[in-house]
Amino acid sequence: MKGNILASAFALGLSATAVNAQIGAWGQCGGVAYTGQTTCVSGYTCKYLNDYYWQCIPSDQAGTTTTTIKTTTTPTTMRTSTTSSRTTTTSSRTTTTSSRTTTTSSRTTTTSSRTTTTTTTSSKTTTTTTTSKTATPTGGIRYWFSFGDSYTQTGFDPNGIQPAIGNALGNPTYPGWTSAGGANWIDVATVKYNKSLVFTYNLAYGGATIDSNLVAPYASNVLSLTDQTNQFLTYYASAPASAPWSSSNTLFSVFIGINDIANSWWRSDWLTFIDTLLTAEFALVEKMYNAGGRKFLISNVPPIERTPLMLADTQASRDGLKAALALWSTKLQTYISNFQSSHSGTTFWFYDSNTDYNYVLNNPASFGMNPDITLYGSDPTYAWNNNYHPGIIIQDYMGKRVDALLTW
Repeated sequence: MKGNILASAFALGLSATAVNAQIGAWGQCGGVAYTGQTTCVSGYTCKYLNDYYWQCIPSDQAGTTTTTIKTTTTPTTMRTSTTSSRTTTTSSRTTTTSSRTTTTSSRTTTTSSRTTTTTTTSSKTTTTTTTSKTATPTGGIRYWFSFGDSYTQTGFDPNGIQPAIGNALGNPTYPGWTSAGGANWIDVATVKYNKSLVFTYNLAYGGATIDSNLVAPYASNVLSLTDQTNQFLTYYASAPASAPWSSSNTLFSVFIGINDIANSWWRSDWLTFIDTLLTAEFALVEKMYNAGGRKFLISNVPPIERTPLMLADTQASRDGLKAALALWSTKLQTYISNFQSSHSGTTFWFYDSNTDYNYVLNNPASFGMNPDITLYGSDPTYAWNNNYHPGIIIQDYMGKRVDALLTW
């Protein structure tokens, strides 16, 4: 993902509210390690969004309940076998183009909080510890189709060399073209930490948004999640010889939203636009499901308010962005639950990148990271590779955590 954040855009966003005695609209009012005020201004109520973030929301919305997938501090997983037959779907790829305003890229770091996996056969979340992996899994994950932005991209071309034994990610040469200055999370999850045989087709594209008609990417040639999904439908939905996947042995992962939120959270209609974005994302998950996908890994958005790029902005802007990320995570989990309840035979893993990135950033010494987590550059001990993208330490940790979460 190449950053698309405009300083001028933030100026149009949440204005700073005095917090002498009360927290203003949409401000943080509680959470782990939070030490500020807990009373909201008139008309707003402090509501739990997650363990790390309580937010002042309109009182008339405070009573609404949302179903979330339970998060834990240890890797948990639940796997279900699916018997549904695969439907072959093909579709021509649509390239969406759109101009974009300047963007800069910085890095983030994520640490652990991992969410559980659930199945459509029951609304109850079940957790179990990760089982040991075998060299040749039976009924496990053998193929992996990955979608996302520059936090995930490796520069894979579906027309190039395909994944094979000894070259699990196909093209380009490992670790590929990443924003981390080295191996990123999907590199190490596939090769370093995974103990089974998995072939990864990483269609993620730097700068991607969910749909460029909703949020324009930084350049017109960027492939959105919509375009990436169409690539999958065109090249791989029919299970060709280069990827003879099936519903029972294939994972679909979606790590998206960084550019979407960074370039729209300040909109006056954000509270409805967020649902527009998530509806568009799950319409694409629906296409993967219709093609035969049954196992899904969905990630929320890391704490990009802590990137060097955002640290140069106002505290009010960072607080507003942080609140938007918390709301996104909560709603995302609800969309996952709703999708599962209406689509039989599915297994979902929710990965909490926001909590994991914060964990690493709050404990740099534990990871051999430079204690000054605002630094960025080519030094491998820096938290950030540039001002909007995490370095290899954070990426490595995410890969390790994802690997522990999945049942291969």
